[in-house]
Order: sequence, then C-alpha cells, then structure tokens
Amino acid sequence: MPELASYLDRVEIAEPIGYRGLAVYPVLLEREVDLGGRWLTLDEALARGALVVTEKGGGSVPVVLVENRGHDEHVLILSGEVLSGGKQTRTIRQDVIVAPGQRVELSVFCVEAHRWEGGGTFSAGQLMVPPSIQLALRRGTDQETIWAEVARNNAALRAENPTGSLELAMKSAPVRERLDEVRRAMVPNLPRGTMGFLFLHRGRALGAECFGREHLARALFPKLLDSYAVDCVVLASGDADSAWRHDHRPAIEFFERVCRAGSDRAATPGTGAGIRTRAGDLFGNGVSLGGTLVHYGVQATHRIVPMPLPPPRIWPPRRE
Repeated sequence: MPELASYLDRVEIAEPIGYRGLAVYPVLLEREVDLGGRWLTLDEALARGALVVTEKGGGSVPVVLVENRGHDEHVLILSGEVLSGGKQTRTIRQDVIVAPGQRVELSVFCVEAHRWEGGGTFSAGQLMVPPSIQLALRRGTDQETIWAEVARNNAALRAENPTGSLELAMKSAPVRERLDEVRRAMVPNLPRGTMGFLFLHRGRALGAECFGREHLARALFPKLLDSYAVDCVVLASGDADSAWRHDHRPAIEFFERVCRAGSDRAATPGTGAGIRTRAGDLFGNGVSLGGTLVHYGVQATHRIVPMPLPPPRIWPPRRE
C-alpha cells in the first residue's frame, strides 16, 4: 500500500537497546510523516472517559461496542490490546481508528475462558497479548485456538488461575516483577524521534511495530515490550546480558524482507483504511488515515513460547 511504502522508505534504524536475550532496535524516520490531528491510545482514552467500551446487549463473546465521545481526538486501538472487565476479559482482533463521535462494533476474542459474569463496561487492561497469541490474531484464527494459547501461556508462566485469565497471569507478582526489570532497563533509553521498534531475540528477528506519531510509539512501547519480554526474558532460560549479539545483520535483513513483502487492503470497522501483509512467513496488519500510516505491525512465524513447564520433580524420589 502506498502509505506503508512511503513510510518504510523513510526509515532509519538506530543502535539497539538490549536486556539479556532481548534486543530492541528503535525505528527513526529520515523525514516526518504528516499525521495531523490529535491522537489518543486505547488506555489514554479509557482513562480520560473519552472512549467507552461496553458489552453488546446482554453480552456477545466476539463483539463489543466502542464509542468515542471525544470532540477532536482520534483513538488508535491495536490488535492484541486487552480490555479488562465486562463479562470476560477480551483482546482486540485488528487495528482500528475510532474517530470523534464514532460508534463501532469491535471484533474481539475472549482471553478468560471460565468467567461469564460481571458488569457491562470495560476498563484498560494495560497490556498486550504475548507474541504467540498476537501472531494467531494476524494469521487469522478461532476462539478455541486463542483459549489454547492462553492456557499454554499461563501454564508456562506458572500463573494458572480459576478463570483462565491471561490478564491475571501476566499481572501476577512474579511475572510483573520481571517485566518491571525489563522496563527499567530499556524504556528510559529510547532515543528522541523514536517512531517504532524492531524486536529480536538471541539474534533472531521476531517482529516490528511502526507508528505515525512519536507520542503513540512511546505511549505503547511499555506494553509492546512487556509482550515480547514475557517470552524472551521471563520464560527464557540461561540468557545472560551477553547472550544477545551486536550483530545488526538480522535486524537489517528482517527490515528488508518487510519492504519486499508488500501489502494489500483490509477491511476495518472504524475510520481510515486497513492494511494487511501475508507473504511467506510474514504476517502483518495496520491502519492508515488520509493516506498516512498510523500503525503497522508485522511478525515472523517463529514460536517463542515453550511448551508448558513440567511439574517440579521431588528429590529425593519417594519410596513406596
């Protein structure tokens, strides 16, 4: 799509920020994009009351209602962001722009398998689903697959809970403590002008996220970082600070593959135009407005999350 091609043509890749096996390459732009107007993230809009998200009718698992009650601020909602509350916690299926005064039905998946009760409104979950679930969203999937991925994630984190909630698992104290370590090490080191990120683990490129506003990139980076860090730091074993290499070729080669991959139009329930990439092992989605890219995310089909950890061994062995 022309807006994505124009954006990628301006990209400059900065020196990486590293923590254990995870490396993030900040994306800068040689020339600014012209994304006009005022913008809020999902979490910002919900916190200010500019955006209201409710169950549809008495509740429908695959759909919620979203209304932008703001007067002059567009709201960017990303695939993989989590909505907390309602009758069960949900995650967004695709990127959406909600214009001022607009009301749309938003497609979602449940990420809390064993609850169907509670109020009809949602708050900000303040997290993104891990890469394995995000990749399933971008490839196209069904609810059963999402539940299976959530269950596997929770088991691997040793954070299983009665309702099967992804949110509760990722916000459990041991997991949150590790994620806060990663944030402290990496978030303050973003250079000025950062518009996006390339994520690598142990020298292998995993994905990229690009934005049309520095404010959007910076506001969403902590959640995006948590998402990758769950798999690359919390669940990774044996990763020392020296485990990631100062070899920039994987990042450059991944970016070049994204440039070659191409894209086509995708439907979006909100304002603007959807973008989709399906090329080899690359799966991406995004959204633009007025011919200018607002967000584009793309992943390679690498699985990071390990299988659920086995139960702890008892030592010495029991003797009957």
